[in-house]
Formats: sequence, structure tokens, C-alpha cells
Amino acid sequence: MVNFLMRKFTFIILAIVPIICFISLPSVFGAMPAGHDCTQCHRITNDEAVNVLKDIAPDIKILEIRPIPLKGLWEVAAEGKGQKVVLYIDFSKKYLISGNLLDIKTKTNLTQGRFDEINKTDVSLIPLDDALVMGDKDAKNRVIVFTDPD
Repeated sequence: MVNFLMRKFTFIILAIVPIICFISLPSVFGAMPAGHDCTQCHRITNDEAVNVLKDIAPDIKILEIRPIPLKGLWEVAAEGKGQKVVLYIDFSKKYLISGNLLDIKTKTNLTQGRFDEINKTDVSLIPLDDALVMGDKDAKNRVIVFTDPD
């Protein structure tokens, strides 16, 4: 009888403990369930981003910070020395990625798309008071040509 109880106890230990350990593994390694929004727990302010980047680019100005589809990274649109850039900072704020983020499934360059957005020129802000106008000045569509006479 004691031998039967020992086998039953051993079976319970060998069968149930691994199941409990397997279930608890995601929380042990910091994994989150599918659909979890990491930005609810992780935040980064403009000041924190400037602090992360201050040794690399001391005069940097943060334009916008937003989460990206790749969990664990923030996309940082910034400007320094007259140039706009797209960078990525991890949630621990210890690592910086400068380069292209590609979506393999759609074959799109997410970094280039964002770079194009932040560098878009608002044509309505270009002063045309002293411009040489050819054709109808009130035309719906216009072509603006810039030249350097030198």
C-alpha cells in the first residue's frame, strides 16, 4: 500500500509540476499574452528621449514619439542640425537603433515611409509673390521649379 501511494505521489509530482512550470514560463521570461498592449506599461517622454540621445546628438529636437508594430521599440522622429531622422529606442531606454525597419510580409520599408512623412513639404507655405508665373496663375494644379542661377 505504501508503495502504491509513493507511485501515485511521484506520478502527481512528475505530471503536474511540469504543467505548472510550463504555464508560468511566459511570466518568468517577461513574455506577454497575445494582444497585450505594451504601451500601457511602458512610456517614454520627449525629455527621456533627449536624455537617451544627448551623448550622440546633444542638439537634437524630438518631433514625435510613437509605438511601432515591433513590440519593445519606440519610433522617434527627431531633428538635428537641420536634418530630420527616424530612430528607434527600446523600452528599457538602453539601446538605440538607427537604420531601416522592414516589414517582411508586405515588403515595405517602414522607416522610409515615416521619413517621407516627416520631410513632406507643405507647398502652400512656399512664397510665390516674386515668382515667375507661366500660364494661368489661378490654375488648380501648379508646378514649382527651383533653380540656382549661379
